[in-house]
Amino acid sequence: MEGKEKRILSVVAILLGLILAILLYLKFTESDEHKFKIIYFNVGQGDSALIKFTNGQRMLVDCGPDKKVLSKLGKYLPFFDRRLDYLLVTHPDSDHYAGCPAVLQRYDVKNIFLNGAQKPGDPFWEAWKKYRALEGANEKIINGQQNLQVGDSEVTFLSPDDSLKMSDVAPGDTNNYSIVFLLKNSLGRFLFTGDMETSLENALLQKYCSQATTPCSELKADYLKVGHHGSNSSSGVNFIKVVAPKYSIVSVGPPPNRYGHPSLRVLRKLEREGSIIWRTDQLDDIIVP
Repeated sequence: MEGKEKRILSVVAILLGLILAILLYLKFTESDEHKFKIIYFNVGQGDSALIKFTNGQRMLVDCGPDKKVLSKLGKYLPFFDRRLDYLLVTHPDSDHYAGCPAVLQRYDVKNIFLNGAQKPGDPFWEAWKKYRALEGANEKIINGQQNLQVGDSEVTFLSPDDSLKMSDVAPGDTNNYSIVFLLKNSLGRFLFTGDMETSLENALLQKYCSQATTPCSELKADYLKVGHHGSNSSSGVNFIKVVAPKYSIVSVGPPPNRYGHPSLRVLRKLEREGSIIWRTDQLDDIIVP
């Protein structure tokens, strides 16, 4: 009888320990859910970032090239809460959205932001189209400057915008119709650029900045997600001067990647402006602040 009682007490102690651990975990995750945070995921040669807002809402910006994004989301979100309030796809290039169908299968997505481009016949596009239809989320195509208030953050969409003048952009160009937005709150200014190249950069400078050699309020950012993985086709000198980023995040696969990203010339431009460079291939996931 004495041995049986010891076993019962041991089981009760284990159960109480488990309950206490679960309560502590829930308390920690609840408090963490209301802290602003951006995690720039290391998804290899691609883009994906999770934004956690002070009101508990979440935005996933791009999904990377494959299902690796699921393990990243599982690392930073509670296992019991598979909710995404916003899924934003900057443009339909596979390294930005091929992981999105898997996200739609695993998570409950309420709103989807798109740039309006389509790729009929492309297998990634067809899968994306199929699972969007099954998800039934609210969809919004960005065109023109628009604002979104989430918690204490203001999100200003800058592109796509039919009023931007890009005469040198070829038909079918996807990079220069990326969704570009500036997120502002008390912790800083965060510029997301998708695969924006110099054509779109110059159009934004022309619209928003009277002097391209000094920071201007519409584009200045403390944190810059460097356009097109640090490609030499992006990050023009004037654009970097105007944005004047304290920190530059490069989402890129490990070297040597077949695209030559990031360009040494781009890295030098950023360094000359005094920007601290963070690379996902060197630092893994980058968490701000």
